[in-house]
Amino acid sequence: MLLSGCVSEPSEDSNADILGCIDESATNYDITATTDDGSCEYADSDGDGVWDINEIIGCMDETATNYQSAATDDDDSCFYPPWESSYGIDWVRHDPGGDCECSDGSNYSFWTRHADPSRVILYFQGGGGCWENYSCQFEGGTFKTTVGDWDNPSTASSVYSNNGGIFNLNNRDNPLADWSFVFVPYCTGDIFLGNTVTEYSGGAVHHNGHVNAQTAYAYMLDNYPDPTHIFVTGSSAGSLPAPFYGALASDDYPDTNIAVFNDGSGGLVSNNTYDFYEIWGLNSTLTDFPLVGLNFNEMTSADLLIRAWTHDNNIRFARFDDAYDQTMRFFNALLENDVTVDYKMVVVGADAQIEEADMPYSGYLSPGQAHTILTSERFYTLEVEGVDFLGWFTTFIEGGQPESVYCVQCG
Repeated sequence: MLLSGCVSEPSEDSNADILGCIDESATNYDITATTDDGSCEYADSDGDGVWDINEIIGCMDETATNYQSAATDDDDSCFYPPWESSYGIDWVRHDPGGDCECSDGSNYSFWTRHADPSRVILYFQGGGGCWENYSCQFEGGTFKTTVGDWDNPSTASSVYSNNGGIFNLNNRDNPLADWSFVFVPYCTGDIFLGNTVTEYSGGAVHHNGHVNAQTAYAYMLDNYPDPTHIFVTGSSAGSLPAPFYGALASDDYPDTNIAVFNDGSGGLVSNNTYDFYEIWGLNSTLTDFPLVGLNFNEMTSADLLIRAWTHDNNIRFARFDDAYDQTMRFFNALLENDVTVDYKMVVVGADAQIEEADMPYSGYLSPGQAHTILTSERFYTLEVEGVDFLGWFTTFIEGGQPESVYCVQCG
């Protein structure tokens, strides 16, 4: 009875609910709350406005066969049906005959693919080169000597048959899939500029590249009289005539947007050790091109681009190289260049020479010892310093001039 005064009834507010977020996984969890009030908020790690707990992972591309309409976060699982350019993939072989021939006197052929007539690619095939007894052997030499079915882009065994790169016309990411092609095979050891027969210890080599290339170029002139865009390119030895024909096309197509792309030849240097004017007969061919003042016997690859741009300031240029390209280092050794020189620095030096000319130019330098990219599957996968090559190249094709990309760790 004496303690009864210490006992009291609980107040009305002591049993009141405390409203708030009671989910411990929420970002605004309230440890004091007793009743959830619907205010919980959750992490949104990708910032798309959908909380992580509500994300539905799947393919979000409506063109894919496994498209998920409810998906909120793409997981790169999209699968696409077989795709092909709306223009098809029909390659036509041309056997011009006449003065066209390969180094051994055999027949010469080139291929074309007709697609969008307003956009045309003039592509020169690579295949080494020769200028002295060792390199100019027909067996064991350093150049491609004939043309045949193995060059046909529509032949399954051909290196150009949808194996990757710009010739993969079944890849929806190929920025050139709808372009018309004039494909110029190589078989004369003279980077498509020669016009003579030279005797070597292994026999006579018909350096007939100029006639062959001019014949294919004449086909382009006749069949594509009014394109809006011409893309002149080639890989390895085939990239070297690209500036010549880019400048020539700028005269024959004065109202056309012309771009030149060199693939895998940026570190080439001639050093006056060999007289190519005599060996390849350049005195009778270089006069057909408007690269005034060029000394072919003593040049860097940059000189070719600068001379072409000097002729026409509207031509755009870009180039791809591997920092330690084993093939180009081999040919520089054949030219009796100093093999101890860091090849990467030769390429970078050529780029610096180009940039000093203040011309429209984009370079892309990849690490390693590989050689060329336009016919490689890595055309679609390579990334250097956070910049994917495909996007960089597509920007150039579409008329842009992307920033140059140089590997930092290049070995």
